[in-house]
Amino acid sequence: MSRIENGESCSGGLQMHIDKLLNNWTDEPELQMMIDYVRIRFPTNDIKRIVREFLRLNEDLVGYDDRAAFGYVYTVSLGQIKVYGSTPDTKLGTLVELRGQGCRQMESILLGRGETWYDFLDQALDRGGVIKRLDLAVNDMANLLDIPNLIQKIRANECISVMREYQGIVSGHIFHEDDEDIDDEVGTTLYIGSTKSELYFCLYEKAAEQHKKGLTTQIRNRFEVRLKNDRAAKAVEDLLCYRDEEKTIFGIITRYLRFVDARPGSPRLKWPTNKNWERFVGHDRQPLRLTMAPVPLDLNRTRAWIDKQVAPMQRVLHEIDAYWGNQETMNAIRHAPLTDKHRQLIDQYTVGAEQLENGLFKEATPESEQSKKDDHADQSK
Repeated sequence: MSRIENGESCSGGLQMHIDKLLNNWTDEPELQMMIDYVRIRFPTNDIKRIVREFLRLNEDLVGYDDRAAFGYVYTVSLGQIKVYGSTPDTKLGTLVELRGQGCRQMESILLGRGETWYDFLDQALDRGGVIKRLDLAVNDMANLLDIPNLIQKIRANECISVMREYQGIVSGHIFHEDDEDIDDEVGTTLYIGSTKSELYFCLYEKAAEQHKKGLTTQIRNRFEVRLKNDRAAKAVEDLLCYRDEEKTIFGIITRYLRFVDARPGSPRLKWPTNKNWERFVGHDRQPLRLTMAPVPLDLNRTRAWIDKQVAPMQRVLHEIDAYWGNQETMNAIRHAPLTDKHRQLIDQYTVGAEQLENGLFKEATPESEQSKKDDHADQSK
């Protein structure tokens, strides 16, 4: 206050702190929690029943593919909502897989029905579903997680954890003299724990990842808790029992991980918790609720690939055709043969919301489940 009253500038350290705070300023909540991956196995080969009664999708709109993952034989899907089928002799049953985009599309359907992830998981268990994997994500909007700095802390023994492995990965571009437009954006990823285990953490710079794809996001970093088999099943059990996502997610994180600031001369276990980490795990910040960020069925990924890989060459061909006075490129597009899979895509992406079973397939902004009419207190009755 004395410096301000006398018109003096602040110290260099304080100015750096102010600059960092302003650079990371956002009107959004500092953190968001999301379900970002779900894999559930059902002990039945009746895939149509899972699609019709559990997912409640319109069977006329799902696509079919004679390929599948995880040893399954075929796939039925709507957008990124995928269901894998098997033959009776394999005893694999039926597998539902929702990756990131699939989770967002499932949220559209759930919101359209007035349901939440709790309803989805509850119904899965009621039908004998076995949770094979669950990823719980925390989106860092305020750069509380300085991932390169966290890697340095691990190297400096300022990470207290029962986990014994970590892997820090930095990606970027090597400069070349003939590069006209060099993009020096660097993305850093940190894995804590063995990726082969049933529990490990993945931290990465989400903004850098999206930048590489030509996209923008307000999410600076993402912390993912990746759970498999028994660990995933126990996390779902905890979610359904307590209906407190923050308790479940940060209970796992704080049990296995703590970043500290070194204090030479004192025992390592008594070193104080790093302030940013302390804030990240819950000290002096607002409580969190599970966020739903529904997205419609769209072709954004396909269009992004076309914009980057196909459109430039297509423009070249159009200009060559214009020079020679022909329409070879347009004729090739008009007469391109379409397979059954292509026609299924046309059917899926030209459907109205009213044709989807209680589906809410329109643009929507992220909505906290706390603000829904059926909030957590009502759900736990």
